[in-house]
Amino acid sequence: MEDKLREIRNKLRLGMNGVISASMREKGIVYKLNFGVSIPEIYKIAAGYEADATLASAMWKEDVRELKIMATMLQPVNSFTHEQAEKWMSEILYPEIAEQAARNLYAKLPEADEIATHFLYNRKDIYARAIAFLVFMYLFAAGSEIENSHIDAFWVESIRSLTSTSFAAGWFEKQAALKALKCYGRQSEEQARKVLLELAYLKESDVPELQEIYNDLKFEFEYYF
Repeated sequence: MEDKLREIRNKLRLGMNGVISASMREKGIVYKLNFGVSIPEIYKIAAGYEADATLASAMWKEDVRELKIMATMLQPVNSFTHEQAEKWMSEILYPEIAEQAARNLYAKLPEADEIATHFLYNRKDIYARAIAFLVFMYLFAAGSEIENSHIDAFWVESIRSLTSTSFAAGWFEKQAALKALKCYGRQSEEQARKVLLELAYLKESDVPELQEIYNDLKFEFEYYF
């Protein structure tokens, strides 16, 4: 394992981009080590290795941007327990890692909808709900089977995140909820209509952000239907 990690680090150094890593630091995204390697290049490097729980776990423990992203790709989904899913989620510090974890790992888990629903009710960990919405987005986009109770939970919580000022959802969470609602509506004209009817009152809102949410969804669904 140590040899593999050393080999991967060497490959990352070859793809190092100091401009990208410096830009991230300026934005407050600070790792012990950030090579600034592009996402496509990280994917290319990871593709050269078999899924390996031990290697993925070792990568995740490192405070290295690229290794954390690769960990989400190399962790075998069938051996990733609910407890591990919860632990990794709680350790995510930046949106990019949340996005990659949702895409590469959480959305591919055998009980992805159940785990996502569980995350929806977690307001303690900063990216729990955003990851949940992103997982639902990928499941909707793939046409995956989702339990009705989990869809109901998604529906209530996505509307809450987008429209409730007292709930005070952050920007990243709102964007994730919006993306997921778009994928939900794209599944059928009936579901698109359901979304627009539920949020029709936003058209008359005095809050520009809320008007924009409705208009964005309306534009999205008009393109598909």
